[in-house]
Amino acid sequence: MSSLQDVARLAGVSATLVSRYINGQKGVSERSKQKIVEAMRTLNYRPNAIARSLAKRRTHTIGIVMDTLCEPYFFPLVTGLEDASDDTEYDLVFCSGRNNVGVKQNAVRYFTQGRADGVIFYGSRLDDETIIQSLAGQGFPFVVVENTFPALGINNISLDNAFGSAAAVDHLISCGCKRIYHVGGDMQHRVSIDRQNGFIYAMQRHGTIVNSGMLIQADFDVHGTYRIMKEYLAGKRAADLPDALYCGSDNTAYGAIMALEEAGIHVPGDIMVVGFDNDNPPREYDYAPLTTLSQPLHEMGRRALEILIEQIENPDAPAQKIAYYPELIVRQTTLPKA
Repeated sequence: MSSLQDVARLAGVSATLVSRYINGQKGVSERSKQKIVEAMRTLNYRPNAIARSLAKRRTHTIGIVMDTLCEPYFFPLVTGLEDASDDTEYDLVFCSGRNNVGVKQNAVRYFTQGRADGVIFYGSRLDDETIIQSLAGQGFPFVVVENTFPALGINNISLDNAFGSAAAVDHLISCGCKRIYHVGGDMQHRVSIDRQNGFIYAMQRHGTIVNSGMLIQADFDVHGTYRIMKEYLAGKRAADLPDALYCGSDNTAYGAIMALEEAGIHVPGDIMVVGFDNDNPPREYDYAPLTTLSQPLHEMGRRALEILIEQIENPDAPAQKIAYYPELIVRQTTLPKA
C-alpha cells in the first residue's frame, strides 16, 4: 500500500506539500498540484479519511434524523438526499427516530458530538421544538425539513400546506360540492394544524364559516381513521352528511373511504374525497384511485443537503428559508357533478 511519502517522492515534492494539497490548504502551486495528482493516480493512493478529518476538523459526514425510515412515502426524500450527495465528499448516515422524541434527541446528541459536520432534521411533530431550539443555541449547522419555526433564524425547507388546502377546496367547489368537511390528521403534527387552518381560511374565502361539526378529528393511520369514521357515520342520515371530504393525509383519506364504502356511501358518487401526500394505498384498499396533493419530496431533500453543505463550508452564510408548493393530482375520487 502506497504512503504519503511515496507520493511525495514520485512527485518530487515534500511530504508537507502533499499533505497541504490533500487537506485543501493554501500554498500549493498549480504545477505542484498536477505533479501530486499524477503521482497519486499512478500509485493508486487514497488519503486516509480519518487523518483528513482530524487535519480539517471535519468528518465529511451528515446525519439525517427522521421520524421513521420504514414508510415508503419518505423514499423520494431519501433519494433526493442521496442524489445530492453523489457529487460531494460527504457521506450520509440515516437515523430513525421511531416517532419518539427521546430517540431523536439521542440521535442529534450523537451527531453533534463530533461525529457529523451537520444534521438534517425531518418531521413536524410539535414536541420536536425543544430539539430544534437546542440545535439553534449550539450554532451547529443544521436544516429543518417540513416543520416550521418562524421565530428562529434557522435553515428551513417547508411545504406551503395552506396553499395545498386552498387547492383542494377550490377543486371540490369546482366539482360542484357545497358541504365540504375536513378530516384532520394527527394534530400533534404541525402539518396537520396548518392543513386544517388552511381549510378554514379557504372555506371562508368562498363564503362559508367553518363550525366544529365540519371538522372530524382523525389521525395519519388508515385503520385508526377507519374506526373513527365508522363511529362518526353511525346513526347519521344521508341528509346530515357532507358531499365532500378534504383529508389531512392520504392514509386518513384511505381510512375514511373504506368506512364510507362499507356503510354503502359511495365515493365519488355520494361523497367526493381529496387526500394529501400522494401516498400508496394499503393492500386492503380496493376503491377509486385517490385525488390528492403531491409534495416535491425529492427536490426538498436535494435542496436541504445543498443548503447544509453551504453552511458547513461557509459558517457565516445567512440562514435560508425555502417554501415549496404541493401539486393537485386529480384522480377518480372527485369528478364534476352533472
